[in-house]
Amino acid sequence: MKNMNNKYFSLIVIIILSVVQTFGQQEAMNTQYILNKLYVNPAYAGYKEQVNIVAMHRSQWIGFKGAPMTQTLAFDMPLKKDELAIGSTLIHDRIGPTTRLGITLDFAYRARLSNRATLAFGLKGGIDLYQNNLTDLALTSDYYNQVDEAFMYNTNGLMLPNAGFGLYYYKKDHFISLSVPKFLRNELELKGSTPFELLDGRQEPTLHLMAGKLWKINRQVKIQPNVAIRAVANAPLSLALYGNVILHDQFIIGGFYSVQEVAGVIFQWQVDKKIRVGYSVDVPVSTLIRTNLGSHEIIASYTLSTKRKRIVYPRYF
Repeated sequence: MKNMNNKYFSLIVIIILSVVQTFGQQEAMNTQYILNKLYVNPAYAGYKEQVNIVAMHRSQWIGFKGAPMTQTLAFDMPLKKDELAIGSTLIHDRIGPTTRLGITLDFAYRARLSNRATLAFGLKGGIDLYQNNLTDLALTSDYYNQVDEAFMYNTNGLMLPNAGFGLYYYKKDHFISLSVPKFLRNELELKGSTPFELLDGRQEPTLHLMAGKLWKINRQVKIQPNVAIRAVANAPLSLALYGNVILHDQFIIGGFYSVQEVAGVIFQWQVDKKIRVGYSVDVPVSTLIRTNLGSHEIIASYTLSTKRKRIVYPRYF
């Protein structure tokens, strides 16, 4: 069985190395992804082995006009057959003149490789309601009494269906996650409209790679480093490093650094067996630091008790 586990792990690593060099960054990802991996990986569904609900709000670049703002509400749960799990996520995202309201449905099949090792396969399907209000923008051309034809039209009520997949391998003390939550390259303008002829906006597939490890120092202290990579074609690769300390299995205190992007700190508190809350703040490490008051994120999760009698080891990821 150990050899089989090694083969599965090696297969995942080979897949990662074969694709990660061909992409760069596009989609934003919330800082406290440890509590919300379902947003990017459908194979994460059921990992907690209970009904899990997560709410998140992120305000990015406070004080910067038109800065991104995102809210998500997600839930996932295992089904009666331990191999299967489902989940769903509601997303509201606003960036400048554009807004997106989306819903996704997730399905996971979990293959147990041993008593401690699991490899989950996930499928994600969803739809976004997208709109942009380009006519609300203040343009340089306005000051010269000129007209920029590309900004004379808005896009309202555009439906963008999409689908994705994910892999999630985990044991008690480590995990590795690979996913592409949106695989289709949808156009962001209605076909046949004037903006469709003038603009070239589209959704691009984003690859997400995450991994983490847990080291037990003693019964009260654990160390948890994590790494997250986001990649999309024709954009720089995004690499984020996290270092967390877990105290008494109740508090998480950590810092993170996204290379040439942001740096910040995270705090999470396991209030009781059901409720966890978290807060993070990050600031740009580029010249953007002079334009805003940083990005702030709050997150909360609630776990519903179930009648499942199977013993489940603590879930740290």
